[in-house]
Amino acid sequence: MKACGIIAEYNPFHKGHHYQIEQIRKQTDADVIVVAMSGNFVQRGEPAIENKWHRAKMALENGADLILELPTLSSTQATDWFAAGGVGILHAAKCHEIAFGVEDIRIDYQVAFEEWITLQARIKEDVTNDDMKSLTYASRLTLIAKESFGQNSPLYRLMQQPNQQLGFAYVKEIFSRNVPMKFLTIERKGNGHLDAKIQDEQFASGTALRKQLLKPERNPNLYAQLSYLEEISSVAYRNHWEQYWLLLKYQLERSSVEELRNIYQMDEGIEYRLKKILPQANSFYNFIQLLKNKRWTWARLQRLCLYVLLGITKKQVEKYFESIRKPNKVTVLGFNERGREYLKTLREEKTEFITNYADSSIETQKNFDNIYDIMNPSNYKSAQQFKPEIK
Repeated sequence: MKACGIIAEYNPFHKGHHYQIEQIRKQTDADVIVVAMSGNFVQRGEPAIENKWHRAKMALENGADLILELPTLSSTQATDWFAAGGVGILHAAKCHEIAFGVEDIRIDYQVAFEEWITLQARIKEDVTNDDMKSLTYASRLTLIAKESFGQNSPLYRLMQQPNQQLGFAYVKEIFSRNVPMKFLTIERKGNGHLDAKIQDEQFASGTALRKQLLKPERNPNLYAQLSYLEEISSVAYRNHWEQYWLLLKYQLERSSVEELRNIYQMDEGIEYRLKKILPQANSFYNFIQLLKNKRWTWARLQRLCLYVLLGITKKQVEKYFESIRKPNKVTVLGFNERGREYLKTLREEKTEFITNYADSSIETQKNFDNIYDIMNPSNYKSAQQFKPEIK
């Protein structure tokens, strides 16, 4: 059986995701669609708006066959390590191809990769440049690509959109590590990644949908974007950072500067700034607003706060990275009949695909999930009660 993979968050699953799955069916000869999906915490350093089991169920009901968990230690990473974790899981699941959405399907990713390779020395040199120090890696790369190759270069063009940057991270991982996997770019439809508008006839962005779902009164056009909205209760879709604010505040107050320094990504003396700003903040949103600057972006700060909340240390991540590209175990979140048959073909592989969530070997992930569950009492169930979604 041939498998095409997707790396996704489905936060929440919407019309655009359904379109992508349909296009994979039309454009590839894949028998099975395998999704490496973020668990309860996602790449921007946020709790997922709905738990991983419900999101896996929605994906299965809309055409996916097998949902595998992208663990928190991968799903909450910046772009390149997020890609490494996702590609690693799809490779372990023997996917022959990966599909991802882009704004411009005309961009040549092979040429963009070659341009990126050419610029490696320059990128490292410019890190010491005072003007470049305050910029994020993506901003530096965009600027250097424009200076080196001009505005028409594939690398510069793909860096204009966040989805294309993420897709390029997958391509870099495949080419750099000689992963035997093809890639398929699928043109995105409708609103851009950060567009906050929702219109009935368009494909709304995940950003827009999350903002609307967290409001007391919902935009009627949500029903066109989320066909399953009627299924959820009135208390669902209220999961956001503010619910965790007091717990985060407690963690920061009780931890010494030395203890905070052990937290993953706690660099550049930011631990002192966290301690200094904390008494001034009256909410999580206010806290990040007071902290952020050019160097420390909103997403970077959210990820750092999540690492503090979950107690993720530098040593823990360093050990995890040793097997991020070749995972020993992968948790199965759900499957349909095709997915079940495909799972059987993976039994002889080195990676173990876990279908029993009570398995003690995933204790670390369960500890992270417990925090998510406890902070959401309306949706809380003991971890022992969970099992893969079966369609």
